[in-house]
Amino acid sequence: MNGDDAQLIARVGKRDLAAMRVLYEKYAPQLYRFAVARLGDERSAEDVVQETMLAVWQSASRFRGHSTATTWLFGICRRKVAEVYRRGQGREVPGLLHARSESTPPGPGLEFWESFSRLSDEHQEILLLVFYYGFSQEEAAEVLGVPVGTVKSRIHYARHRLREALRDAGAEEGDRKRRRSERSTGT
Repeated sequence: MNGDDAQLIARVGKRDLAAMRVLYEKYAPQLYRFAVARLGDERSAEDVVQETMLAVWQSASRFRGHSTATTWLFGICRRKVAEVYRRGQGREVPGLLHARSESTPPGPGLEFWESFSRLSDEHQEILLLVFYYGFSQEEAAEVLGVPVGTVKSRIHYARHRLREALRDAGAEEGDRKRRRSERSTGT
């Protein structure tokens, strides 16, 4: 773990508000993007980040450095997202990213995110952690609380399902274009 992060968490554990502010500023944007990608709702994602940081404030004194600050924080955030679903406040369609906004992870276009939204929660989560946030397989296993072999398996199947969803989306778009062309030419 980055020594600065270890010291920062130790200071938070001693109720240092300035350290908490630095930790918040450093990690809240990443946690927010993760939460909004999982929940599809900016307000719920903001609440999850606040609950995550409150949990950090309350538990930092028990942090022993067996994981990195990033995996520890994402693990807490992931549990807070799960609590939203358990309370029945998650979306009807898990993982759905509605319209692209500033909080939607940058990079691929809307077609990608629509295809991504068709994946299971497990597959979305593993793709976000490994390919968007750059966690190693070991770090992702730590965040998810599963063996590394499970992470490898989820990555394999998630990539396969995403390819299928993108292929289906491309076929659907081609069909829509063909129908528009036929309507415009009267055929």
